[in-house]
Amino acid sequence: MADSAAVKKKGFKFPHAVSFLTIMVIIVIGLTWIVPAGEYNRESVTLASGAKQTRVVSGTYHEVAQTPQAIWKLVPDLVKGFTQSADMVFMVLFCGGAIYVLEKTGTVRVFFQRLVKRVVGKEHWAIFIVMLLMSLGGATGAFANNILALLPLGMILARGMGFDNAVGFGMIYLGAYAGFNVGWANLFTIGIAQNIAELEVLSGFYVRVLFHVVNFFISYLFVARYAKRVKGDYTISLNYEDGMSGSDVLGTEEDAAAENEPIAIRHTICAIITFLGFFGIVWGSIQWSWGVPDYSAVFVAIGILCGLCGGLGIDGTGRNFVAGCGTIVTGAFVIGVARAISIVMNDGKIIDTIVYYLSLPISHYGPVMGANLMFYANAAINFFIPSGSGQAVAVMPLMVPLADLSGITRQVAVQAFQFGDGFSNCIIPTAGTLMSSIAMAKMSYGKYVKWFAPFIILQTVLASIALTVLQIYGWN
Repeated sequence: MADSAAVKKKGFKFPHAVSFLTIMVIIVIGLTWIVPAGEYNRESVTLASGAKQTRVVSGTYHEVAQTPQAIWKLVPDLVKGFTQSADMVFMVLFCGGAIYVLEKTGTVRVFFQRLVKRVVGKEHWAIFIVMLLMSLGGATGAFANNILALLPLGMILARGMGFDNAVGFGMIYLGAYAGFNVGWANLFTIGIAQNIAELEVLSGFYVRVLFHVVNFFISYLFVARYAKRVKGDYTISLNYEDGMSGSDVLGTEEDAAAENEPIAIRHTICAIITFLGFFGIVWGSIQWSWGVPDYSAVFVAIGILCGLCGGLGIDGTGRNFVAGCGTIVTGAFVIGVARAISIVMNDGKIIDTIVYYLSLPISHYGPVMGANLMFYANAAINFFIPSGSGQAVAVMPLMVPLADLSGITRQVAVQAFQFGDGFSNCIIPTAGTLMSSIAMAKMSYGKYVKWFAPFIILQTVLASIALTVLQIYGWN
């Protein structure tokens, strides 16, 4: 029995996220020696808003001199990945620091003691409301990368209700992307795609709202079902490792049932500072086009102000802020390493080649099959170009003429892009926000994929049915 247990322990274990992505960088380096180098011509156009946009010129793909990347470039490219994504890396670190300081002031504990008592017996309503709010933010493009700022609060809420970190991840990440992936007013994805396809930016509004409603409800049911199961058996938790106890995995309900600590003035002040900070992130994103550096500044401000007002003092604030950064360093590393993958592909000039060959089969089939192939091609391309706006700019100039030649309506082509880019955001390892969120929630990527796979298969089937019906109907 001991021998069999030892063998079991020696079985395959999915590598750490940073190790896995480093392996991916090495594989992509190898691809630069095999995949022909190629490029599309690009042109700069001025949008109606006056903004400049670089677009791929359809029909201009051509092979160029092979530029294979040497294996000894691995380390420099990894370093370059960190430097090019430094703003995101520091935002993750500062977020961890700010939340840690807030926790040390006791503010989170005293307020959540009261919140948890209010939702006892109504936990699934709390999950529903949080996911709905996140979903609406995702559908309008307000929540994307900045959900990393909200994820710690979601995990705190989940554990306060007796669940695990994975439920917090589900409420925040899957909630936001239930809207983002099919967003009816996301100017960063659907807006760019429709502009390139020369469609009205909000055309197809009601159909996409329907997609959002359906995707939100199935996402909620998926998270709620997991929450119910994990509360009944903590060993199925995505956060569970051999030897852990229930209190290691799930939030302690004993704490929630304990006598409430008094809410001091300092707790109220810290709560107000935190609320204003998070509200500022959302408002600034919508009204002033704030970016990641702005979020970082807000987190630093939250950390400093909460530490000083919460009674930690100057020394305590500094020490706890740095300690909080340390708790989230894995998520920061994931972002930098993931960026190195696109750096290698750009330097090796194989991104355009991959896009070109993925688009070829679409022109050889009828419009219904072609629409579905567009969906799958965009999902595959998202692995290499995990930026929704970047993929829209790179792919839609190719998909639009292909759609015209194949009899696919342009509106369907745009939807195929959105489904392909959107749903894969929740599973591909090159999506920095996903990998950072998984790391912040202290989950194994391998366990996450196994858990999430049935759900994304369901989404894929529903998306294919929707595209088939819309193309037969001639949605335009």
